[in-house]
Amino acid sequence: MNIKKIFTKPWSFVWGGFLVGLAQVIYFLKYQTPIPVTTGLAKMFGSIEENITKTDYITRLYDADIHWIIIGTLAGAFLVTLLEGERKAWAKYPPRVALLAFIGGATFGLGTRIAQGCTTWHYLGGIPAMSLTSIDVAIVSIPFAFIAFMLMTKLNVAGYLKHHEHHATVKHCVELEYPSEILCYDPKHQPHKDPLRIILTVFLFLLLASTFWTAFKGESSNSIGRLPWSEIFLKTLVGFLLGFGIAKSGFGTECAVMAPKSLLMKQSHFDSMKVAKITQTMFTGLMPFTALLIAILMFNITILITWIFFGWDVPVVVEAGRYKYGFHLGHLVGGPLLGIGAVLMIGCEIRTYARTAMGYLTGLASLPGFFFGYLPFTLYREKFEEIFFSRGIIEEKNILELLPQNSYIQYGFALAYTAVLVAILVWSIKKGSQMVKVTPKEYLTKSTDEIFLKGLKEETITDIKSWKGVLEIEKEGRKK
Repeated sequence: MNIKKIFTKPWSFVWGGFLVGLAQVIYFLKYQTPIPVTTGLAKMFGSIEENITKTDYITRLYDADIHWIIIGTLAGAFLVTLLEGERKAWAKYPPRVALLAFIGGATFGLGTRIAQGCTTWHYLGGIPAMSLTSIDVAIVSIPFAFIAFMLMTKLNVAGYLKHHEHHATVKHCVELEYPSEILCYDPKHQPHKDPLRIILTVFLFLLLASTFWTAFKGESSNSIGRLPWSEIFLKTLVGFLLGFGIAKSGFGTECAVMAPKSLLMKQSHFDSMKVAKITQTMFTGLMPFTALLIAILMFNITILITWIFFGWDVPVVVEAGRYKYGFHLGHLVGGPLLGIGAVLMIGCEIRTYARTAMGYLTGLASLPGFFFGYLPFTLYREKFEEIFFSRGIIEEKNILELLPQNSYIQYGFALAYTAVLVAILVWSIKKGSQMVKVTPKEYLTKSTDEIFLKGLKEETITDIKSWKGVLEIEKEGRKK
């Protein structure tokens, strides 16, 4: 085993999902709750208001603070660019894609407030915990994610929806003249002279500088001096695992839930939408879906063990508030906003943090979008709560509350729930490897780029053989 190659080359989605699942498990074993993300960003924005602008648009609701998980996510993803020797600033995106990413950030940010959590919270935290709310949020978000995908198609930018841009892969596609794979490639592009990138990078550094200043002042709950160093390390480690796993594989929750539908789509449909062939490989191979299931299962099994054998409570991912509803109108409205925003950003929230640290312009553009997405909620919180949170559908917070309060019934259901997840994972690996024509071992160990390039090589060999056959037929015809 070549250790150097492991860290300097992209990873399979499977191992990205494993690191994301490991991060959830570590955080839960310490705090008995899934990883919180999105409110932490709001508090980091609050640090800019407290230290620089002296305004209170965000801080009227969220105190200025540092969120070590986000810091760790940025650090983990940035380390990947150092190990792989490739910053993604070379990838050139047109202004309209950057604008869509900004709009996506705003849409997603507002969605997190209304749905009371991001896709990380609901998909990776709620589904393992058998949360009715999270399952419903996931279900209602999927069709709207496809609507956003179709919008990108109509705007002729669907080719930019890729898990990652790897320079070596793109260069190979340049040689083969695959136009859908090389949209971001421009050998004359000079990112350090791009005014938009410069402005967005300055914003990122202001956010980080202001956040760390708040942390060093020692006045906020997570600041240095108030939060024990052991907890700072643990939270940063959790974020680091998230960022590293996402950056190495391209893992994201939004593409994961969209992938199964690709099995119903014909090749001609993909081509008509001008979807990149590597994205087709990723979707039809169910790669992000498999990664999501791995992360979900790791957390779900941890919840079962701590609940059945150690008497821990099953975590509740619903912020019921004073209205006490486990599922309300906000989840039905916020879910679609999460789906739309994630696709427009080319990544869910944690994936956007990773892409930002890797130098993607879309990640940088999404970040200030979140700020504007939070604003309506922070300015009119009471009105939002009255409209969305007070209109309840059910009071129960997870599936177990719908069952009789009998240990055997509840344990039996929980084990059956886990068994279904395992069965879907096994099917996903088997079906995915069949669709992209690799062995299950290759599926588990090779990156999306390696599987894609293998397919291109086989396709090229087939084309060469076909042309040789045609030439032989023509040659025989001339002889006759």
